[in-house]
Amino acid sequence: MDRVQRILRAGALTAALVAAAAGDASAAPQAIPDGDLPFAPVAVPNRPAGGRGQFGRARLGIAAIDEVPWTAMRLSAVTPDPRVEALVADLGSADFAKRDAASKALRDPSIADEQVWLQLSRAPGRLGHEAHARLLEVGRARIIDAPRGALGIQMAGRIGDGEGVTVTGLIPNMPARKVLRAGDRIVEIDGKPTMISEQLSAIVQLHKPGDRVSVVVMRGERDELGRVKGGADGRPVETRLELELEVGSRADLDRFGGGGRDTLLSDDGRVRLAERLQQDFAVQPRVLRSVRSGEEPIDVDLHPEIQALKEQLDRPDGLGSHASVGAVLRARLATLRATARAPGLSDDERAWFEAVAARYLELIPVELRPEEPGTPPR
Repeated sequence: MDRVQRILRAGALTAALVAAAAGDASAAPQAIPDGDLPFAPVAVPNRPAGGRGQFGRARLGIAAIDEVPWTAMRLSAVTPDPRVEALVADLGSADFAKRDAASKALRDPSIADEQVWLQLSRAPGRLGHEAHARLLEVGRARIIDAPRGALGIQMAGRIGDGEGVTVTGLIPNMPARKVLRAGDRIVEIDGKPTMISEQLSAIVQLHKPGDRVSVVVMRGERDELGRVKGGADGRPVETRLELELEVGSRADLDRFGGGGRDTLLSDDGRVRLAERLQQDFAVQPRVLRSVRSGEEPIDVDLHPEIQALKEQLDRPDGLGSHASVGAVLRARLATLRATARAPGLSDDERAWFEAVAARYLELIPVELRPEEPGTPPR
Protein backbone atom coordinates (compact mmCIF):
# COMPACT_ATOMS: atom_id res chain seq x y z
CA MET A 1 0.00 0.00 0.00
CA ASP A 2 1.51 3.32 -1.04
CA ARG A 3 2.51 5.43 1.97
CA VAL A 4 0.85 8.62 0.80
CA GLN A 5 -2.41 6.82 0.14
CA ARG A 6 -2.31 5.24 3.59
CA ILE A 7 -1.94 8.66 5.20
CA LEU A 8 -4.78 10.12 3.16
CA ARG A 9 -7.05 7.21 3.96
CA ALA A 10 -6.17 7.25 7.64
CA GLY A 11 -6.77 10.97 7.97
CA ALA A 12 -10.11 10.84 6.15
CA LEU A 13 -11.47 7.91 8.15
CA THR A 14 -10.21 9.23 11.47
CA ALA A 15 -11.91 12.58 10.83
CA ALA A 16 -15.10 10.77 9.91
CA LEU A 17 -15.00 8.73 13.12
CA VAL A 18 -14.56 11.88 15.20
CA ALA A 19 -17.52 13.51 13.43
CA ALA A 20 -19.64 10.42 13.95
CA ALA A 21 -18.79 10.34 17.63
CA ALA A 22 -19.95 13.92 17.84
CA GLY A 23 -23.37 12.89 16.57
CA ASP A 24 -23.02 13.39 12.82
CA ALA A 25 -24.18 10.03 11.53
CA SER A 26 -23.75 11.08 7.91
CA ALA A 27 -20.02 11.44 8.49
CA ALA A 28 -19.49 7.86 9.67
CA PRO A 29 -16.95 5.88 7.64
CA GLN A 30 -18.39 4.02 4.68
CA ALA A 31 -17.17 0.83 3.07
CA ILE A 32 -14.31 1.29 0.61
CA PRO A 33 -14.68 -1.60 -1.84
CA ASP A 34 -11.65 -3.39 -3.27
CA GLY A 35 -9.15 -0.98 -1.77
CA ASP A 36 -10.33 2.03 -3.76
CA LEU A 37 -9.53 5.37 -2.21
CA PRO A 38 -12.04 8.14 -2.97
CA PHE A 39 -10.06 11.31 -3.65
CA ALA A 40 -12.05 14.34 -4.74
CA PRO A 41 -11.14 18.00 -5.23
CA VAL A 42 -11.92 20.19 -2.25
CA ALA A 43 -15.47 21.48 -2.65
CA VAL A 44 -15.97 25.19 -2.23
CA PRO A 45 -19.13 25.61 -0.15
CA ASN A 46 -21.67 28.22 -1.08
CA ARG A 47 -21.02 31.35 0.85
CA PRO A 48 -23.99 32.42 2.92
CA ALA A 49 -25.74 35.47 1.59
CA GLY A 50 -24.58 38.20 3.91
CA GLY A 51 -27.15 40.46 5.41
CA ARG A 52 -26.78 44.17 5.82
CA GLY A 53 -29.04 45.28 8.60
CA GLN A 54 -32.71 44.52 8.25
CA PHE A 55 -32.61 44.29 4.48
CA GLY A 56 -29.99 41.58 3.90
CA ARG A 57 -29.01 40.36 0.47
CA ALA A 58 -30.76 37.03 0.87
CA ARG A 59 -34.04 38.77 1.70
CA LEU A 60 -33.78 41.03 -1.33
CA GLY A 61 -32.80 38.23 -3.68
CA ILE A 62 -29.59 39.92 -4.84
CA ALA A 63 -27.56 36.73 -4.76
CA ALA A 64 -30.23 34.53 -6.27
CA ILE A 65 -29.60 33.18 -9.74
CA ASP A 66 -32.99 32.82 -11.39
CA GLU A 67 -31.72 31.38 -14.66
CA VAL A 68 -28.25 30.24 -15.61
CA PRO A 69 -26.98 30.81 -19.17
CA TRP A 70 -26.30 27.10 -19.76
CA THR A 71 -29.82 25.71 -19.65
CA ALA A 72 -30.50 22.68 -21.88
CA MET A 73 -32.86 24.76 -24.02
CA ARG A 74 -30.23 27.40 -24.72
CA LEU A 75 -27.47 24.89 -25.40
CA SER A 76 -29.68 22.93 -27.81
CA ALA A 77 -29.51 25.93 -30.17
CA VAL A 78 -25.69 26.15 -30.07
CA THR A 79 -23.72 24.69 -32.97
CA PRO A 80 -20.40 23.23 -31.78
CA ASP A 81 -17.35 25.18 -32.96
CA PRO A 82 -14.75 22.79 -34.45
CA ARG A 83 -11.93 24.97 -33.11
CA VAL A 84 -13.30 24.72 -29.57
CA GLU A 85 -13.81 20.97 -29.89
CA ALA A 86 -10.18 20.57 -31.00
CA LEU A 87 -8.94 22.62 -28.01
CA VAL A 88 -11.07 20.59 -25.59
CA ALA A 89 -9.60 17.40 -27.07
CA ASP A 90 -6.12 18.83 -26.42
CA LEU A 91 -6.99 19.17 -22.72
CA GLY A 92 -6.57 15.40 -22.54
CA SER A 93 -3.23 15.32 -24.38
CA ALA A 94 -0.31 13.39 -22.90
CA ASP A 95 1.83 16.50 -23.49
CA PHE A 96 1.56 18.93 -20.57
CA ALA A 97 2.55 21.92 -22.71
CA LYS A 98 -0.26 21.10 -25.13
CA ARG A 99 -2.81 20.78 -22.31
CA ASP A 100 -1.69 24.07 -20.82
CA ALA A 101 -1.82 25.86 -24.18
CA ALA A 102 -5.35 24.58 -24.76
CA SER A 103 -6.49 25.85 -21.35
CA LYS A 104 -5.17 29.33 -22.15
CA ALA A 105 -6.62 29.35 -25.67
CA LEU A 106 -10.08 28.47 -24.36
CA ARG A 107 -10.07 31.71 -22.35
CA ASP A 108 -9.78 33.78 -25.54
CA PRO A 109 -12.66 36.32 -25.60
CA SER A 110 -13.26 35.47 -29.26
CA ILE A 111 -14.69 32.13 -28.12
CA ALA A 112 -18.33 32.50 -27.08
CA ASP A 113 -19.21 31.44 -23.55
CA GLU A 114 -21.94 29.21 -24.94
CA GLN A 115 -19.30 27.06 -26.64
CA VAL A 116 -17.64 26.40 -23.29
CA TRP A 117 -20.97 25.68 -21.56
CA LEU A 118 -21.81 23.24 -24.37
CA GLN A 119 -18.53 21.37 -23.96
CA LEU A 120 -19.00 21.22 -20.18
CA SER A 121 -22.45 19.71 -20.64
CA ARG A 122 -20.85 16.97 -22.74
CA ALA A 123 -17.85 16.41 -20.45
CA PRO A 124 -19.12 13.49 -18.29
CA GLY A 125 -18.01 10.24 -19.88
CA ARG A 126 -16.11 12.03 -22.67
CA LEU A 127 -13.33 13.84 -20.83
CA GLY A 128 -10.80 12.49 -18.40
CA HIS A 129 -10.57 13.80 -14.85
CA GLU A 130 -7.88 16.43 -15.53
CA ALA A 131 -9.39 17.56 -18.83
CA HIS A 132 -12.80 18.03 -17.18
CA ALA A 133 -11.24 19.94 -14.28
CA ARG A 134 -9.32 22.19 -16.68
CA LEU A 135 -12.45 22.93 -18.73
CA LEU A 136 -14.41 23.72 -15.56
CA GLU A 137 -11.70 26.15 -14.45
CA VAL A 138 -11.85 27.81 -17.89
CA GLY A 139 -15.61 28.24 -17.45
CA ARG A 140 -15.16 29.68 -13.97
CA ALA A 141 -12.52 32.15 -15.18
CA ARG A 142 -14.77 33.29 -18.03
CA ILE A 143 -17.39 34.26 -15.42
CA ILE A 144 -15.13 35.79 -12.77
CA ASP A 145 -12.66 37.57 -15.05
CA ALA A 146 -14.99 38.76 -17.82
CA PRO A 147 -15.26 42.55 -18.30
CA ARG A 148 -17.89 44.04 -15.97
CA GLY A 149 -20.85 45.97 -17.22
CA ALA A 150 -21.97 49.41 -16.06
CA LEU A 151 -24.67 51.91 -17.01
CA GLY A 152 -23.24 55.08 -15.49
CA ILE A 153 -25.97 55.88 -12.96
CA GLN A 154 -25.70 57.60 -9.62
CA MET A 155 -28.49 56.20 -7.50
CA ALA A 156 -30.40 56.53 -4.26
CA GLY A 157 -32.41 53.52 -3.21
CA ARG A 158 -35.70 53.71 -1.31
CA ILE A 159 -35.00 50.81 0.98
CA GLY A 160 -37.97 48.79 2.11
CA ASP A 161 -40.87 50.45 0.33
CA GLY A 162 -40.42 48.56 -2.94
CA GLU A 163 -40.56 51.75 -5.01
CA GLY A 164 -37.38 51.20 -6.95
CA VAL A 165 -34.07 53.01 -7.32
CA THR A 166 -34.04 56.75 -7.95
CA VAL A 167 -31.53 58.15 -10.44
CA THR A 168 -29.78 61.11 -8.82
CA GLY A 169 -27.18 61.71 -11.53
CA LEU A 170 -25.84 60.41 -14.85
CA ILE A 171 -22.16 59.90 -15.67
CA PRO A 172 -20.91 61.64 -18.84
CA ASN A 173 -19.92 59.37 -21.75
CA MET A 174 -21.85 56.42 -20.28
CA PRO A 175 -24.91 54.70 -21.88
CA ALA A 176 -27.53 55.70 -19.30
CA ARG A 177 -27.05 59.38 -20.07
CA LYS A 178 -28.59 58.88 -23.53
CA VAL A 179 -31.79 57.31 -22.21
CA LEU A 180 -32.44 58.14 -18.55
CA ARG A 181 -33.00 61.36 -16.65
CA ALA A 182 -32.25 62.45 -13.12
CA GLY A 183 -35.33 61.74 -11.01
CA ASP A 184 -36.29 58.58 -12.91
CA ARG A 185 -37.20 55.63 -10.74
CA ILE A 186 -35.94 52.28 -12.02
CA VAL A 187 -38.46 49.73 -10.78
CA GLU A 188 -37.41 46.77 -12.90
CA ILE A 189 -34.32 45.54 -14.76
CA ASP A 190 -34.05 42.40 -16.86
CA GLY A 191 -37.57 41.52 -15.72
CA LYS A 192 -36.58 41.61 -12.01
CA PRO A 193 -38.16 44.10 -9.58
CA THR A 194 -35.52 46.54 -8.31
CA MET A 195 -35.55 47.72 -4.71
CA ILE A 196 -32.06 49.03 -3.88
CA SER A 197 -29.08 50.35 -5.85
CA GLU A 198 -26.85 47.46 -4.83
CA GLN A 199 -29.28 45.02 -6.39
CA LEU A 200 -29.35 46.93 -9.66
CA SER A 201 -25.54 47.10 -9.76
CA ALA A 202 -25.21 43.36 -9.13
CA ILE A 203 -27.49 42.58 -12.09
CA VAL A 204 -25.71 45.01 -14.42
CA GLN A 205 -22.29 43.66 -13.48
CA LEU A 206 -23.33 40.18 -14.58
CA HIS A 207 -23.57 41.59 -18.11
CA LYS A 208 -20.70 42.23 -20.44
CA PRO A 209 -20.14 45.55 -22.21
CA GLY A 210 -22.24 45.61 -25.36
CA ASP A 211 -25.08 43.53 -23.93
CA ARG A 212 -28.53 45.10 -23.89
CA VAL A 213 -30.73 45.29 -20.80
CA SER A 214 -34.38 46.20 -20.45
CA VAL A 215 -35.46 48.59 -17.71
CA VAL A 216 -38.83 49.78 -16.53
CA VAL A 217 -38.75 53.41 -15.40
CA MET A 218 -41.31 55.59 -13.65
CA ARG A 219 -40.73 59.15 -14.89
CA GLY A 220 -42.38 62.15 -13.30
CA GLU A 221 -44.46 64.45 -15.52
CA ARG A 222 -43.24 68.06 -15.37
CA ASP A 223 -44.94 71.41 -15.81
CA GLU A 224 -43.72 74.30 -17.96
CA LEU A 225 -41.26 75.31 -15.24
CA GLY A 226 -39.74 71.82 -15.10
CA ARG A 227 -41.32 70.89 -11.78
CA VAL A 228 -42.75 67.41 -11.24
CA LYS A 229 -46.54 67.53 -11.19
CA GLY A 230 -48.39 66.38 -8.10
CA GLY A 231 -51.57 64.34 -8.14
CA ALA A 232 -54.68 64.66 -6.02
CA ASP A 233 -53.21 62.18 -3.54
CA GLY A 234 -50.10 64.30 -3.12
CA ARG A 235 -47.88 61.84 -4.93
CA PRO A 236 -45.95 62.74 -8.11
CA VAL A 237 -47.70 62.04 -11.42
CA GLU A 238 -45.55 59.53 -13.24
CA THR A 239 -45.48 57.76 -16.58
CA ARG A 240 -44.32 54.16 -16.92
CA LEU A 241 -41.64 53.70 -19.61
CA GLU A 242 -40.18 50.47 -20.91
CA LEU A 243 -36.67 51.21 -22.19
CA GLU A 244 -33.64 49.34 -23.45
CA LEU A 245 -30.05 50.32 -22.71
CA GLU A 246 -26.72 49.13 -24.00
CA VAL A 247 -24.39 48.09 -21.21
CA GLY A 248 -21.14 50.02 -20.98
CA SER A 249 -17.86 49.07 -19.34
CA ARG A 250 -17.13 49.35 -15.65
CA ALA A 251 -13.60 50.30 -16.64
CA ASP A 252 -15.10 53.36 -18.37
CA LEU A 253 -17.16 54.08 -15.28
CA ASP A 254 -13.99 54.11 -13.18
CA ARG A 255 -12.25 56.28 -15.79
CA PHE A 256 -15.00 58.88 -16.11
CA GLY A 257 -15.64 58.91 -12.37
CA GLY A 258 -18.75 59.59 -10.35
CA GLY A 259 -19.70 55.97 -9.74
CA GLY A 260 -19.39 56.40 -5.99
CA ARG A 261 -19.75 53.36 -3.80
CA ASP A 262 -21.31 51.30 -6.56
CA THR A 263 -18.02 51.17 -8.48
CA LEU A 264 -16.49 49.40 -5.48
CA LEU A 265 -19.12 46.70 -5.17
CA SER A 266 -17.85 43.17 -4.82
CA ASP A 267 -19.07 41.02 -7.67
CA ASP A 268 -21.15 38.64 -5.56
CA GLY A 269 -23.40 37.81 -8.49
CA ARG A 270 -20.50 36.55 -10.55
CA VAL A 271 -19.04 34.58 -7.65
CA ARG A 272 -22.34 32.83 -7.11
CA LEU A 273 -22.77 32.14 -10.80
CA ALA A 274 -19.31 30.56 -10.84
CA GLU A 275 -20.24 28.44 -7.83
CA ARG A 276 -23.38 27.33 -9.62
CA LEU A 277 -21.26 26.36 -12.65
CA GLN A 278 -19.05 24.22 -10.43
CA GLN A 279 -22.10 22.51 -8.97
CA ASP A 280 -23.85 21.87 -12.28
CA PHE A 281 -20.75 20.54 -14.06
CA ALA A 282 -18.90 19.09 -11.08
CA VAL A 283 -15.87 16.89 -11.71
CA GLN A 284 -16.64 13.37 -10.57
CA PRO A 285 -14.59 12.12 -7.59
CA ARG A 286 -11.34 10.54 -8.67
CA VAL A 287 -10.62 6.99 -7.54
CA LEU A 288 -7.03 5.97 -6.88
CA ARG A 289 -6.43 2.26 -6.41
CA SER A 290 -4.13 1.31 -3.57
CA VAL A 291 -2.92 -2.26 -3.03
CA ARG A 292 -0.38 -3.66 -0.58
CA SER A 293 1.38 -6.89 -1.41
CA GLY A 294 1.29 -9.60 1.20
CA GLU A 295 5.03 -9.38 1.76
CA GLU A 296 5.18 -5.62 2.18
CA PRO A 297 5.65 -4.63 5.83
CA ILE A 298 3.14 -2.29 7.40
CA ASP A 299 4.91 1.03 8.04
CA VAL A 300 2.84 3.16 10.39
CA ASP A 301 5.31 5.87 11.37
CA LEU A 302 4.07 8.19 8.61
CA HIS A 303 0.57 8.34 10.09
CA PRO A 304 -0.12 11.99 11.11
CA GLU A 305 -0.98 11.06 14.71
CA ILE A 306 2.22 9.00 15.06
CA GLN A 307 4.32 11.79 13.59
CA ALA A 308 2.75 14.41 15.85
CA LEU A 309 3.31 12.30 18.98
CA LYS A 310 6.94 11.55 18.06
CA GLU A 311 7.66 15.23 17.38
CA GLN A 312 6.22 16.16 20.76
CA LEU A 313 8.25 13.47 22.53
CA ASP A 314 11.42 14.74 20.85
CA ARG A 315 10.98 18.24 22.26
CA PRO A 316 13.17 19.20 25.24
CA ASP A 317 10.14 19.36 27.54
CA GLY A 318 8.56 16.23 26.07
CA LEU A 319 4.81 16.09 26.47
CA GLY A 320 4.80 18.60 29.28
CA SER A 321 3.41 18.15 32.76
CA HIS A 322 -0.15 19.39 32.39
CA ALA A 323 -2.72 17.10 34.01
CA SER A 324 -4.81 16.90 30.84
CA VAL A 325 -2.02 15.42 28.69
CA GLY A 326 -2.88 11.84 29.60
CA ALA A 327 -6.57 12.37 28.86
CA VAL A 328 -5.77 13.81 25.42
CA LEU A 329 -3.49 10.90 24.53
CA ARG A 330 -6.03 8.34 25.69
CA ALA A 331 -8.79 10.03 23.68
CA ARG A 332 -6.68 9.97 20.50
CA LEU A 333 -5.81 6.33 21.08
CA ALA A 334 -9.50 5.52 21.51
CA THR A 335 -10.25 7.27 18.18
CA LEU A 336 -7.56 5.25 16.39
CA ARG A 337 -8.93 2.02 17.83
CA ALA A 338 -12.47 2.97 16.83
CA THR A 339 -11.24 3.62 13.29
CA ALA A 340 -9.78 0.11 13.16
CA ARG A 341 -13.19 -1.31 14.12
CA ALA A 342 -15.10 0.67 11.48
CA PRO A 343 -17.34 -1.48 9.25
CA GLY A 344 -16.53 -2.02 5.60
CA LEU A 345 -12.72 -2.10 5.88
CA SER A 346 -10.71 -4.65 3.93
CA ASP A 347 -8.34 -6.97 5.82
CA ASP A 348 -5.35 -4.85 4.75
CA GLU A 349 -7.03 -1.64 5.89
CA ARG A 350 -8.03 -3.08 9.24
CA ALA A 351 -4.52 -4.42 9.80
CA TRP A 352 -3.11 -1.00 8.96
CA PHE A 353 -5.32 0.86 11.46
CA GLU A 354 -4.74 -1.74 14.17
CA ALA A 355 -0.99 -1.36 13.66
CA VAL A 356 -1.31 2.44 13.92
CA ALA A 357 -3.21 2.15 17.21
CA ALA A 358 -0.68 -0.35 18.59
CA ARG A 359 2.21 1.91 17.64
CA TYR A 360 0.53 4.92 19.21
CA LEU A 361 0.05 2.98 22.47
CA GLU A 362 3.68 1.92 22.36
CA LEU A 363 4.86 5.52 22.13
CA ILE A 364 2.74 6.77 25.04
CA PRO A 365 4.87 6.96 28.20
CA VAL A 366 4.01 4.17 30.61
CA GLU A 367 2.72 6.52 33.30
CA LEU A 368 0.21 8.06 30.86
CA ARG A 369 -1.09 4.90 29.20
CA PRO A 370 -4.68 3.81 29.73
CA GLU A 371 -5.22 0.73 31.87
CA GLU A 372 -5.56 -2.26 29.56
CA PRO A 373 -7.78 -5.25 30.43
CA GLY A 374 -5.76 -7.94 32.22
CA THR A 375 -2.90 -5.66 33.33
CA PRO A 376 -2.22 -4.97 37.02
CA PRO A 377 -3.19 -1.47 38.19
CA ARG A 378 -0.34 1.02 38.55
